[in-house]
Amino acid sequence: MKLLTMAILMVSVSPWLLSASAERIDYCDFIPEMNAGWSSNATLPKFDPEMGTLSAVDLSCEMNLSQELMIENENPEPTNFTLMLSGQLTLSLPSSESLSISFNRTTGGNLSQYDGVSDYDGSSGTRSVTQIPTEAATKSIADISDFLASTPGESIVLPVVIDVSSQTKTSGKSNSGVISRAGAKVCVSYTYNAKSGEGGQQC
Repeated sequence: MKLLTMAILMVSVSPWLLSASAERIDYCDFIPEMNAGWSSNATLPKFDPEMGTLSAVDLSCEMNLSQELMIENENPEPTNFTLMLSGQLTLSLPSSESLSISFNRTTGGNLSQYDGVSDYDGSSGTRSVTQIPTEAATKSIADISDFLASTPGESIVLPVVIDVSSQTKTSGKSNSGVISRAGAKVCVSYTYNAKSGEGGQQC
């Protein structure tokens, strides 16, 4: 009976010991929302070897995207319109790989005959701002050496580019414009085994 009790105790304690041996710390950088079609950089701290032994590096990227549509039907008859917006965010990695978020969205509507004023308002015009949902992208890094600091406070700079194209279709004559705005959040997650008697502090 004593041996059976000891075996059950070991099974329940072992997973706790395994999870307690690994630490994780996350860092994020934010690129503010601006007119889409930009290139920028995400700057992230590299892992400090003084904290312990790095075992895994994971990257994640999120994008916030919005479109402002302005359109006026200048025909004497009602018309339908279609707006097609597509593009991609690309985060470049030191290994020549990349992390990307693609989007492709089509919206439409109808407008009454021209009311005589091209103000994107009234029955023949519209002006709207729409938030466009996008999915986050993640990637586990194979070569973690690129993320190891060789000097205190060292950072890694990752280029970020957003390309956007839009097209508005109507029948007859219309006056239209589209403004797309986008921002990004890039995060790195370091999994490591802390040095004995020491532990990293999460920022």
